[in-house]
Amino acid sequence: TNFYTSPRKYFKKNYGLDIVPVGMLKKIIMIGPSNQTVVRGRLGYILKKGLEPYSMENQIARQVNLPINFNTYVRIDDIKDDFDYIVWATGNNKLPRELNLWTSTFNTYIRIATLIGNFKTSTATAWLNTEYARNGYAYLTPYSKKNATLTLIVNNIVPEELDFYWKEFLDKEHIEYKILETRDVEYIAGTTSPMKLNNIYFVGNSGGLTESCLGCGSINAIESGIITARCIAKKLDYDKLMKKTVNLIKTNHEFRKVLNTFDNNDFDKFVAFLGLPVVKQFIYNNPFFKANNAAQIIKYYNKFVENSI
Repeated sequence: TNFYTSPRKYFKKNYGLDIVPVGMLKKIIMIGPSNQTVVRGRLGYILKKGLEPYSMENQIARQVNLPINFNTYVRIDDIKDDFDYIVWATGNNKLPRELNLWTSTFNTYIRIATLIGNFKTSTATAWLNTEYARNGYAYLTPYSKKNATLTLIVNNIVPEELDFYWKEFLDKEHIEYKILETRDVEYIAGTTSPMKLNNIYFVGNSGGLTESCLGCGSINAIESGIITARCIAKKLDYDKLMKKTVNLIKTNHEFRKVLNTFDNNDFDKFVAFLGLPVVKQFIYNNPFFKANNAAQIIKYYNKFVENSI
């Protein structure tokens, strides 16, 4: 989504939805194979996803204040003729794929761990290294002084290989926090077109609204649900209203295609590039930065690499 202010202000102003973050992100440590850079500033918000009362999902559920039936298996063929409108928000691409609406762009397996330790709640850490993440990445995000989430995203592997890459990551980066639990997720980024078929609206992940570069999609998922409701109430064109967001996701994928060609030498150069003052100012501290600046960033990066050879 295009923001000219914070996501929290954006949702509160435009939709009357107030999502309270766990805290403000003020520092990102980016670690490459043999160097690192630190970025400081007002870099965004940290939100908790999960079962906790203060999680993003539970905050939204309280404000929506509607009955929700959990643990119910639904097949589209059983309901498609019984309702005027169906909003499909399953978080996966199974139905769009079955209906030949889905195009995959980036295939990954993800391990998510809950950690216990001592953390600075305003600081996140990200790692880039092909030895344990291939062309993906790992990141640590604290949500309290004692708890954090550690995530490893590895592309183009089979599930059985994830244990190997996880061990490589923990050993190489000397991750020694106590791990409470882990869970593994297959995630395939892609696009759904059209996003509305007959009386079915595809929102969130099922609508292809998670970008393939960093895997961000929560904001798009929330907004797509709200826009779907408005389309149903006012008889508006869902695909038309979502076109700008979809185009931004496609533009963002240009970053991903570049990253997919990187080796560790490239990732070291990339980390150094992200630490340049002009880049920090342009991306991190610029409230007018938009995803469609991707072409400009790639141009700057290519010039940086040429000058460093």
